[in-house]
Amino acid sequence: MATWNGPHWKVRPYMTGKARNSSRRHQLLIHTLVSTGNRFDPLLAASLAPATRRLYERAQDMCSIAELSAFSGLSLGVTRVLIGDLLKLGQLVIHDDRRMSAPQQDVQLLERLRAGLLKLT
Repeated sequence: MATWNGPHWKVRPYMTGKARNSSRRHQLLIHTLVSTGNRFDPLLAASLAPATRRLYERAQDMCSIAELSAFSGLSLGVTRVLIGDLLKLGQLVIHDDRRMSAPQQDVQLLERLRAGLLKLT
């Protein structure tokens, strides 16, 4: 059993979310692509909580919700809540992959997916 002062104690992921529900305005599926666009603000990044800051900094390049979750080590639910917070602040952009879908991008997405799966094994 973990103790407060023991070396194995960790903050549970749901604590990072501060009991907020995920955004009702944005449907954040695991394949939803987000990025900061041209809006990355280093001063804002410095003021964010560590988990949110990692997500925000990683989103400088277009990433899916699943990639951000895996990168941060947070559950999908917590990642969606934190991404929803950044969307409410106007700091992230949701990319509609249906309109942007082109054969070249599909190949790149599949290659990134394959690379991610190989890292898991």
